[in-house]
Amino acid sequence: MSRALRICWIALLGSVALCHASVQIEWQEAKPEDVPAAALAARPEAPPASMPETFRRPVSCRQNTDKIKRALFVFETDAADAGGTVGYEAELDARGELVGTWKPLPPPSVDGTPAQTYRLTGETVLPMGHQHLLLTARDAAGAPKLLAYHTVTTKWFELGDVPDGAWSAPPVLLPDSDSSFLLCQRDGATSGPCWRARLVRTERFSPINYVVLAVYIACLLIAAAVMMVRSRRQQQSADSYFKGDGKLPWWAVGVSIYAAMFSAISLIAGPAVSYLLNWSYFTVVLSKLLIVPIIAGYYLPFFRRLNLTSAYEYLEARFNLACRLFASAAFSGFMLFRAALVVFLPALAVSEIAAIPLDTTIIGLTVISVLYCISGGIKGIVWGDFYQGIILIASIAVTVAILIAGTDGGWSGFFSIAREHNKFDVFNFSWDLTAPVFWVMLIGGFVSNLNSYTSDQCVLQRFMTTKDERSAVRSILFCVAITFISGPLLYTIGTGLFTYFSSHPERLDVTIAKNDAIFPVFIATGLPPGVGGLLLASIFAATLTTLAANLNATATALTTDFYLRFQREKASDAKLVAWGKGLTVIGGIIALGLALLFAHADIQSMQETFYKFLGILTSGITGLFLLGMFAPRVGGTAAVLGLIVNYVVCFTLAFCPLPWKPHLMLYGVAGLIACLVTALLASLVWPNRKPTTGWVWTKRVSA
Repeated sequence: MSRALRICWIALLGSVALCHASVQIEWQEAKPEDVPAAALAARPEAPPASMPETFRRPVSCRQNTDKIKRALFVFETDAADAGGTVGYEAELDARGELVGTWKPLPPPSVDGTPAQTYRLTGETVLPMGHQHLLLTARDAAGAPKLLAYHTVTTKWFELGDVPDGAWSAPPVLLPDSDSSFLLCQRDGATSGPCWRARLVRTERFSPINYVVLAVYIACLLIAAAVMMVRSRRQQQSADSYFKGDGKLPWWAVGVSIYAAMFSAISLIAGPAVSYLLNWSYFTVVLSKLLIVPIIAGYYLPFFRRLNLTSAYEYLEARFNLACRLFASAAFSGFMLFRAALVVFLPALAVSEIAAIPLDTTIIGLTVISVLYCISGGIKGIVWGDFYQGIILIASIAVTVAILIAGTDGGWSGFFSIAREHNKFDVFNFSWDLTAPVFWVMLIGGFVSNLNSYTSDQCVLQRFMTTKDERSAVRSILFCVAITFISGPLLYTIGTGLFTYFSSHPERLDVTIAKNDAIFPVFIATGLPPGVGGLLLASIFAATLTTLAANLNATATALTTDFYLRFQREKASDAKLVAWGKGLTVIGGIIALGLALLFAHADIQSMQETFYKFLGILTSGITGLFLLGMFAPRVGGTAAVLGLIVNYVVCFTLAFCPLPWKPHLMLYGVAGLIACLVTALLASLVWPNRKPTTGWVWTKRVSA
């Protein structure tokens, strides 16, 4: 067993060159029947002809990350010049063809000097997890070592020693499991002895962190119990449960809207994207400035005066019943999908941090969230969102400070490393519609935010909880203001993760299987006791606020649009509230099932997955609201045709093998345009015959 060391050799210039891993390697001899003979007999993949140099004995290895969909790393295994390049990195497209240019890889070194460079000696390169490559080498003294190369930060570190007697002939690395691998030797045509190496994390979640988390969960359960008792004593009405009696203060509603839109997708997946890429997705946040005048000037006044419980009631009055039911069902489907993502990501965090089984964590989180949701209706959710939103923002700010302080050189080192790797890039004005360039993110972000803030029952429901129109406008302005404070902090967390792990590559878990786990890894290994528990509690907060909002909005839509719509007799308040709570529980069960499926699916970026399905499932609904408010000529038949064409376009782009596809942020844009154009053209053949008075936007309505 190798010792886990946390010693880094620092060069005179202040940069970290090579650090020992903070893991232990448990070695044991492998039985012959445990060794895959076919894998051992296989020879390394030949490097492509486009490689810039001819190596003496080259080996190649492919690794998949979200930074680059597929990467090819070619390593020299018999370098004559110890200080020369040991390999090259190239980006590959989905067909495996070269993209861009070859980039040289830095050699592994102890102190950054050629004289102290490790010499790679093995016959293979082994992908480990989702971001690392393992190689065998000898140090300056000739001792056999295992090295790890981090493909994101391009940093090397020593993973551990090799046991005596395990290395004579050139070694071969073979996969074994997610946390273990095999080291074997070829002896002519036959295989020599093999050893199994099991990686054991030495970092443990502090007991203080468990105490902080337990106290937080206990407070949530107590609050839920109190709200449930109060709601029973007060005989909660349907108007109170679904709309909070329209008496909530604008500042609390503003924080609630922010918390409802902010989730573990934002807190975990958002930093993972900026860690792997840059700040390109921040343009989505900037696009919110474009929709604020639209919401405040048109949507808010219009829907406040309609005073609807479900936003989709409007679609029946303006078009027909089919539009209402289809939109409500599509929204509910997206909310349950989102709820599943919202549950899965914090469960992944807890599993990575506290070593609790992923499935167990998913079930526990869902149960707590459902109890929290049904306890007090929208009023309890809004006030819960307010207090937990404060915890979220405070935790984010503390995390940023710790990440920058932990980077070599502090603030100066943070900016230096980030600029060197172009981590602050936002304004890429290329016209490549397949990449996350500025125009793609701006247009895609505009449509995504338009979907979320103008046709989302979750948001529109909160507009109805304020006392008047002016308060509703203040709430959305306050929400956007908070977003522009927290948004840069979130992306700074991602950049800070890159600079921190560039300084301390040995603190990364080499078995990390999903890129979205990068932030949880830091919580487990990089935060002081107590702070990690607080941050994990903030992840719980993000989960609860969003999941509660999603389930409550889904229950509201289904109760109003399906149950109440088809009731011949007027249902009592008690019955409506009971249906709302029952549908919340059912929605929680469905979200639980989907989250368990996500846990066993190969989804590497939940943020990209979220934006993809946001565009697919909600752009058509946005199109219906736009047509209803601003196109009086469009009737029910034309609207339905537009909706159908929207989904055909979106699903074709998302799931069909096409020779060219735009970036996923443009799926919703294409669908929305298809919906609007189809409906407008169809209205020339099937014009609207229903009266539109009071159902289309006019200056009088908006005044």
